[in-house]
Amino acid sequence: MKKNFFLHSLPFRLLVGVAFGICIGLLLNIIDESAITTAVLNVVVTSKYILGQLISFSVPLIIIGFIAPSITRLGNNASRMLGVAVSIAYASSLGAALFSALSGYLLIPHLSFSSTASHLKALPDVVFELSIPQIMPVMSALVLAIMLGLASAWTKASLIEEFQKIILAIVSRVIIPILPYFIGLTFCSLAYEGTITRQLPVFLQVIVIVLIGHFIWIALLYILAGIYSRENPLKVVKHYGP
Repeated sequence: MKKNFFLHSLPFRLLVGVAFGICIGLLLNIIDESAITTAVLNVVVTSKYILGQLISFSVPLIIIGFIAPSITRLGNNASRMLGVAVSIAYASSLGAALFSALSGYLLIPHLSFSSTASHLKALPDVVFELSIPQIMPVMSALVLAIMLGLASAWTKASLIEEFQKIILAIVSRVIIPILPYFIGLTFCSLAYEGTITRQLPVFLQVIVIVLIGHFIWIALLYILAGIYSRENPLKVVKHYGP
């Protein structure tokens, strides 16, 4: 059952999208300068653009739909708890930025990064642009989510909970299903350009460094929380991997 669950999970579908995208992109790179290659690349570039526009459009809605209800659930102490949560989040972000900067200064000089991306093949222009601008910038969505969450907690309004269900349906039925296609089209473009074959070792090194740094920082946060709450942080850390 666990195996079937993994085969239907989003990470597995993303990996399949990456693999198919790279294979198709490399194949198009080999049979370059043909009408078929041009037609396929036109479809790839245009589809990637449209899906990217749709995903970007949904980001502010997702921020409002998930952050505002979370603030509302804090109840009567929403204002005070929000201040504490924002302070902790800002401190965590600042610490993570310093941690990543220090890691970069220590690790990047030992990696073979190229300062230029020369000799890459050019992708065709988008056949038609279906522009889908966001209804508001991300920061405006964040501020609106905080205000709506606080106001809903003060007035005991339940409308924001219904809005979260709507956004959750959009995420589960629209955004998540198109993500593997978007990722696949993106890697198809990179493989055709030559970015994957020329920079794959560096790309894999960066992914490994990011994942290791991510787990280190999250483990550190859980350990600090465990020290503060006088609880064993391993009870939570051991469930973080899945």
